Amino acid sequence: MNWIALLYVFLLAHVKFLVTATIALATFPDLSAGEIFISSCLGALSCFNIFYFISYRIYFLKAKKTSSLKKRKSKNFKKRNRLLIKMKKSKIGFILVCTLAPIFLSIPIGTVVVVKFFGNHKKTYLYVTVLLMVMSFLLAYLNESIFNFFRS
Repeated sequence: MNWIALLYVFLLAHVKFLVTATIALATFPDLSAGEIFISSCLGALSCFNIFYFISYRIYFLKAKKTSSLKKRKSKNFKKRNRLLIKMKKSKIGFILVCTLAPIFLSIPIGTVVVVKFFGNHKKTYLYVTVLLMVMSFLLAYLNESIFNFFRS
């Protein structure tokens, strides 16, 4: 067991989750898919937890204190704003943002986006946590099978 390689995969999952398994297998071919899965899953979940609770505190706990001090501005509705509101209120928007934001953006940026739009939903934390674990499993084992296919 190479601890430096596992730490590398753990920290790489913080930055760019989607390509972690591919880079890990290309850099350290002696790592198994299980080791990559565990270290990338732990890295993604630790980064998600840190940024989820920090951004939740920023958006929802601080907003209650400052909302009484600010005056209301009139809203300027543009086409983009209407699209964002429709997406935020629909069920498919919840699933799309919670699924795609942490995977295709980096985990910190995706988590902040998820909390900004859906932080008040009770299912958000559990959904994204399970999604990150499942995606980490799929990426690790699919990359392992693809690398083995091209080696032979």
